[in-house]
Amino acid sequence: MAEAGFWIVWGIPTRGRERRALELLKTSTTGYLDELRRDGRIERHDAAILRPQSTELGGFILIQGSTEQLDALREDATFQQWVTQIQLVADRVGIVDAWVNNGLPEAYALYDEALRALD
Repeated sequence: MAEAGFWIVWGIPTRGRERRALELLKTSTTGYLDELRRDGRIERHDAAILRPQSTELGGFILIQGSTEQLDALREDATFQQWVTQIQLVADRVGIVDAWVNNGLPEAYALYDEALRALD
């Protein structure tokens, strides 16, 4: 089971690139990310488009795998190009590392240790 993840978040599509943003999302989740999963380079991915709301967030993808899988993915030229494409069609793109599933005990320990240091 996965221990690590990337949370890739984006804002509202860049004006004039809305169609391209939607196409990139559709081809990413049914093409590129599915291929990574089939090839064993990630364990899973989940995508969400957020309903219209008052924040500037448009959606996100959570990619999960082992630390080694995600370290290798971060260095992969195709992954870097894919993220760059997202940045070209959407505002406020960010990638945040995450602990998931089997990695949660590490996160709990880190926070517990930090809290003890503050006592």
